Amino acid sequence: MPTCPAQSSLITFDDIITTTSISGIPVPSGYNRLNWQNVLVVNGVNYFTPNTGYTTGVVSSPYLVFNGYGNPMAITNMATSTFTINSFYSCAAWHDNTVLTMIGTRSGTV
Repeated sequence: MPTCPAQSSLITFDDIITTTSISGIPVPSGYNRLNWQNVLVVNGVNYFTPNTGYTTGVVSSPYLVFNGYGNPMAITNMATSTFTINSFYSCAAWHDNTVLTMIGTRSGTV
């Protein structure tokens, strides 16, 4: 299982659902003190659809998150303070050569 340095929080999404379903469930606002928009959690271990990257995306078994229906996702802090993403894992579920774009803003300024 991945670990995290002191003063940091490891987010695994393993405590949101306990199901073998492959239907995505929205990550609730406030989870780990963050707001989650268009972020769904799914059991990637049971996602046996051929030619998808869901099982590849599982780092902390069995769950992973994805952007619903390919639409952009947003993760924001519940408070007005900043937060830092030290690292994360990413993969493409359906298409090769996918481009990931991350934009950091503060008070609407990039």
